[in-house]
Parts: sequence; structure tokens; C-alpha cells
Amino acid sequence: MMTTQHLTRTPAMTHARASHLRLVVNEPQAPVVRQPRLRFRPVVRLSDGEAFGMHAEADIAFEDTFRPHHLTDPNLPSAAAWLGDLIERACRLAKETDATLRPLSILAPMAALADKDAPMAAEAAVARAGALAQEIRLDFCDASVCALEDLALDRVDAFRRRGFRVGLDARKSWRTPMGARARLTFEAVRLDPSRCEALEIPMTRIEVASADGIALIAENVRWRDAEKLADLGIHFAMTPKADG
Repeated sequence: MMTTQHLTRTPAMTHARASHLRLVVNEPQAPVVRQPRLRFRPVVRLSDGEAFGMHAEADIAFEDTFRPHHLTDPNLPSAAAWLGDLIERACRLAKETDATLRPLSILAPMAALADKDAPMAAEAAVARAGALAQEIRLDFCDASVCALEDLALDRVDAFRRRGFRVGLDARKSWRTPMGARARLTFEAVRLDPSRCEALEIPMTRIEVASADGIALIAENVRWRDAEKLADLGIHFAMTPKADG
């Protein structure tokens, strides 16, 4: 049990009690690490509007709050702690708001794959929230997967062994080789079709992924794009825009 202490505030002292928040004393420009606010975005099948889960979108990412001195500060959350907190809060919010669409996808911090404690933190989070790992799909940024090279899929499998579904976030790049093992590992890929050419994403990569049953989820598209996207093997979208 935490004992409340009455402190006398002085110019040299600042006191903060919020979870995962820390104000650095005598550093007026130091950022405050806060919990992200969440909102749910539905994922639908473009052919008929059938629900295909939902995404828990955070207004800030772990990377947005990170500073080099955080590496040596035990009071600030690690990538594993951030991911665990995000999973728990998303699961609890889904229950509180009766948001039942599944899978519930969550974007993992880029550093999560490099943090060996992350799979355990994720597993503990769903247990605290009274949820099931099978309800959650963790999406890993393509850049973080590529950075670990041969170790990447082993790290991703550590989450799968705990029951989580996994996806690839290819909205900013898609350099991850989609060999046989990768195609069996990732069940979904998020991408922005309008940027595929600029990002030099080969159409063959998209076609092969779709042919192997990977759900390609488009962002920044309209309902009227459904037929054109289907020709590319893209059958799902996150909150497609109304035609107009």
C-alpha cells in the first residue's frame, strides 16, 4: 500500500505521481512521458463491408517519447513495459466500451522485438486484462523486423508461442523478405497503396502475400477503390473513406 506523504513544494522540487510519468527536475524543456490515448478503428472487407477486426490506434508512439538519457533511467518505461501497458489498456477499453470486433490489432514499439522481456510483458498484460492472447494481433514495423535480420522471425515467434497473432506494418517500407517462413508467420500486412510506388514495393510481393492468404489491409483508400485494390490482391481496409 502506498503511503501518501505531504510534501512542501519548493522551486527545486517537482512531484509527479501518475503512472509512467516523470518530470525531470531542473530541466524545463524535458518532455513528460505520458500514456497514449486510444481509439478504435474498424477494419472491413471492401467487397461487402464485413467486419474484419479493429485497430487500437494510439495518439503517440513509444518512439515519440524516447530520448537517449531514458536508457539509463529506471523510472521510465522500457519498450516491453510500454507494449504491456498498451495491450492491457486496449483490452480493458474494449470491454468498457463493448467493442467486440476481433482481432484487436496493436502496433508494437519498434524496440519491442529487441527487448527480450516484451513477449512476457505482453502475455502478462492480457492476463491482467482478463483477455486472451488469441484475440490480439501485434503488428511489427517493417523497419524493426529488417533491423534484426535473421533473428527477427525468431523474436516474432516468441509472441506467437504465447498465442498472439502477428502482422507486419509496411506503411512506410516493406523490405522484409517474404520467404516461406515469413508467409507462415505474418497473418496480415498493413500498407498504404498510394505510397507503394514511391516506396518501391514490388507488386509481385503484394501478389505473393495475398496468394498465400495473408490479409493485406489498406489505409487511406476509398470505398470506390475496392475493385482496383482487389485486382492487386488487397481485400481489406481500415476505415475506408466515403466516396465523394
